[in-house]
Amino acid sequence: MNKLATIGIIGGLALGAAWLMKLQIMSNKLITKLSNPRIHKVDKSGIVFRTEIELRNPTKNSMTITKPVVSILTDGEYITGNKPEPKSYIIKPLSPLTIDTIEIVIPWLHLVKYASGILVKAPKIIAAFKANKKNEILSLLAIPLEVKYSLYADGLFYESKPQKIE
Repeated sequence: MNKLATIGIIGGLALGAAWLMKLQIMSNKLITKLSNPRIHKVDKSGIVFRTEIELRNPTKNSMTITKPVVSILTDGEYITGNKPEPKSYIIKPLSPLTIDTIEIVIPWLHLVKYASGILVKAPKIIAAFKANKKNEILSLLAIPLEVKYSLYADGLFYESKPQKIE
């Protein structure tokens, strides 16, 4: 084998190992959380949920990520989620980043099969809606909702652990 090819292969392997090491360091130290998850409105189409995702990078490395796909679950089963978007964000070294607001509609048809006794609670749900107590609606429906997100960071897939919506 040619010495130049050998040096090129070794150099490529070294660069690949350095890139993987950088990603490993960032994945261990990157702080991610949902920022301000909330029920935005309740209307005839369903419950509109909004959230932002906050990322904090305490490392000296930067990373490019795609806009995450946020999924709403109940008891580990998928209900709905947002559509993937081809937006990219650069997380700069030693800095925070908040990703644009993500809006998800949870259709009533998906919620009805999880809520027991919804007709009995209808007057209280309507009263909570009129009083603009949106979070009380979920507690009246007794639906354990969770949210998780997934994204690509420098080409590698990442998925968060589910977080309860309260």
